[in-house]
Amino acid sequence: MQDVTDGWVRRLRDGTAPRQWPIHLAAAVLVLGAPALIVAEFGSPAFVEQMDRSSRVGSVVLVELFLTVVGIVMSVGTWWSGRRDRRTLARIRAGGREPAFFLPVLTKGIRTSEDLPRPRPEVWTLDRAGMHGWAPDREAPVIDLPWSRIRTIDLATKDARGSRVDYALWFDLVGGGELVLPPRTALGRPFEVGPGGLETLLPVLRSLRRELVD
Repeated sequence: MQDVTDGWVRRLRDGTAPRQWPIHLAAAVLVLGAPALIVAEFGSPAFVEQMDRSSRVGSVVLVELFLTVVGIVMSVGTWWSGRRDRRTLARIRAGGREPAFFLPVLTKGIRTSEDLPRPRPEVWTLDRAGMHGWAPDREAPVIDLPWSRIRTIDLATKDARGSRVDYALWFDLVGGGELVLPPRTALGRPFEVGPGGLETLLPVLRSLRRELVD
């Protein structure tokens, strides 16, 4: 595989997850800090008086409540993804497999011209045989996709605010089929990779495929 300088790509190559405590710490700051700020604001007579005069002040409170919800979702989502990915990695390694790359994905964003078996794969591994989709509750891959079935690897695009943006990896399959996978930023993370991350990931997968097929 081509030289990898991005830490998150190296972790995907090695099948390791980053530490979760920074996410939980940031979530705790939002969950505890936003309500504390609201309490402090309503304790100020000047703030309450300004709130009666302007709806913009009320909007500030709504933003702070929204940040509290965001913090809760971040923490719970990270915990849930970490738990499921650890189970999936245990399944993969229990069979003695040594993948060359691990690709965690968002299952809700998967698009394909063929029906994928349920449950949908949450982590894909790449090796000399091809790509394999894994679910936490299955001892074997729920789908195997040999390299011979993959014609090209590119980026999938969609309309966003009047322009086209990259949002997922696109696999053009032999026979006219396709598979679209929106990667997550890391194992144990519920967050979607942005366009910049996809541009980094695409040449890595292309290079890896050439090496594995050769």
